[in-house]
Amino acid sequence: MTCSQGIIKEIHKILLLVLVVSCATMAFAGANSAVSPATPCGFSDAAFDTATDIHAVEGYQVAISQLLKQEKFAQLDCIAEGLRATKARFSGGAWKLRNFYIGLDSPRPGHPTQEDWRRHMTLIKSWTQFRPHSATAQIALAESYVQYGWDARGSGYADDVSNSGWKIFGQRMEKARQILTASPSLKTKCPDWYLAMQLVSQGQNWDLPRATALLKEALAFEPGYQYYYRFYAYNLLPKWDGADGDAARFAEESANRIGSDDGDILYFLIASKVVCACQEPEFSHFSWPRLQKGYAATEKKYGPDLLNINNLGMMAVKAGDWVVASPAFDKIGDQWAKDVWLTETWFKSNQAMAKSTSAAQSRSRAIQQEAATNGQSPEGIAYRKDFDYRMSAIEQPCLEKAKEDPSEFDFLVNVGKDGGVDDAWGTHPTPIMQCLMKAFYDGHIKNEKPFPAPPKAPFWVSVHIDPTKANTAMK
Repeated sequence: MTCSQGIIKEIHKILLLVLVVSCATMAFAGANSAVSPATPCGFSDAAFDTATDIHAVEGYQVAISQLLKQEKFAQLDCIAEGLRATKARFSGGAWKLRNFYIGLDSPRPGHPTQEDWRRHMTLIKSWTQFRPHSATAQIALAESYVQYGWDARGSGYADDVSNSGWKIFGQRMEKARQILTASPSLKTKCPDWYLAMQLVSQGQNWDLPRATALLKEALAFEPGYQYYYRFYAYNLLPKWDGADGDAARFAEESANRIGSDDGDILYFLIASKVVCACQEPEFSHFSWPRLQKGYAATEKKYGPDLLNINNLGMMAVKAGDWVVASPAFDKIGDQWAKDVWLTETWFKSNQAMAKSTSAAQSRSRAIQQEAATNGQSPEGIAYRKDFDYRMSAIEQPCLEKAKEDPSEFDFLVNVGKDGGVDDAWGTHPTPIMQCLMKAFYDGHIKNEKPFPAPPKAPFWVSVHIDPTKANTAMK
């Protein structure tokens, strides 16, 4: 299902509402919010530093889970109240409140058995019984039913799920929905109520208008909870309710409405959720320059974060930008994120590629920029008239090889002070490019001077080669 014009207009209304909600000025709190406030709850999260430990958030989630196992229900409520009041974030911008609930939505650590699940659900239910007015306990119970439902369904394709698996999945999703809707006051107490309901909406396969209405409510309540945007965008992927490009368009519309650095931050955070280290086309619909701006703005505002830099590195790999990827891999070191790279083998192969390729790519960009500058200067424009005429004569015999590969490419020629060719290379290794390289190499060996003396030396010239026509203009 694609985003209809009506849905797009509705999204515009949602985003406009975000701008006028009075608490929008707190939507993306400054970097100081990443600092843990003094807590009266007897729990410190100071040891979980996302800037230096890729496993910090996971460790925090396990620590919260341990409090549940110890039946420290009052302490859990105290921590949640503090996180809601302060809107505390880890370095990098992740809300501690969201990760608090993740720590409670399933048995941790490791891969839970059915006995682990039964014990976990008993503990969460005990919390709701001992503290019946706790919104935190009810939301944690609902999110646990969601994850318990997915445990019954399994992670395979829909066709592989048994009838009993589907039945239990549906029952647990409905139970989660009933818990969340049993008390209308619940959603006025915690921003994660809406995220929990979004999780239910996915499991129950709500249609897009209904999911959009939920998003509208969520953003009116807490416009800075980036997880609403991320979840909604994720469900616009083709494997859920959308079509190719819908998620990226939603990210762009959302970011544009917020504007400035905060918009770029949101753009990067949405992309970090929907772009994966797999064969998916969605990344091609995102703006790579804006993703880089978003990452830089995120680090400036919220501080460094190893998960964010892992995401930037993966995006750079998908963009083929080894100049950006190389310093990202340097920062990552051996702290690679499994959720980002999937396997250590793939991470390390790209890390090695960045190390071996970035310098050459950086040089090629510098040469291309120099050629572009030369071509825009008055003397460069005048020089091209004679250069193009002579280049056509060299190019013509090579065009016969277009049958093997008709791809267009850029070819750069470094003309020496006497008109000889000191260097040359192309951006795409086609048979035509190889033919041109051989022609220039042979001419260099013979000390030939195929071009007029340039305005200065060395002088890089960029030629766009289109096999369907003779060389004409610089790209």
